[in-house]
Amino acid sequence: MIIEQTTRDYLEALRGPADPLVVEMEAYAAEHGVPIVPRETAILLAMLTRAAGARFVLEIGLAIGYSALHIARALPEYGKVISLEHDMHMASLARTYLARDPAGARVEILLGEALETLPGLREIFDLIFIDADKAGFRGYLQLALERLRKTGLIVIDNLLMDGRVAVGRGDGHWSQQSVDAARELNDRLAGDPDLDYVLLPLGDGVGLVQRRS
Repeated sequence: MIIEQTTRDYLEALRGPADPLVVEMEAYAAEHGVPIVPRETAILLAMLTRAAGARFVLEIGLAIGYSALHIARALPEYGKVISLEHDMHMASLARTYLARDPAGARVEILLGEALETLPGLREIFDLIFIDADKAGFRGYLQLALERLRKTGLIVIDNLLMDGRVAVGRGDGHWSQQSVDAARELNDRLAGDPDLDYVLLPLGDGVGLVQRRS
């Protein structure tokens, strides 16, 4: 989180209990270095899903299915999450975890590179969550806008990267290429007269994008 330690400790102390499946997925991700969103970001995704009355959600970047699980649980029974993932091993792990929760049946996993898969989708989505490789930010955004409902919401993760984006320099964890891609996207979104954009200092930086019309 992009906050000082005292506040971070306080926020973590306020965390409510999580169910065993969520805790297990968090532990696996920590042990194996799998990049999943912090629990607060996952809860925010669920809240936004409910607040938007979303029925169809697109997720770009599935990993082990942690975010997809939180979103799916917030959907109505007839809702659906389409998750794009290029890593077959990650997709297999996600299927295993999602199969253990009733809401997992609402998640459809599509294997392949997102920039190649996205143009073939015909659904219009109420909410789109982008959490994939940073070099593809601009391409993902353009394709997402084409598949977004007029009043829909795009959520983008990793737009501050532990504060490296504000500094403008990568480190051992965030590459310079990723930092540059995030800065470019932030500038593009903040300067677009047709979009409302807010960047929240939650987790590694969560951007919310919506058309003004």
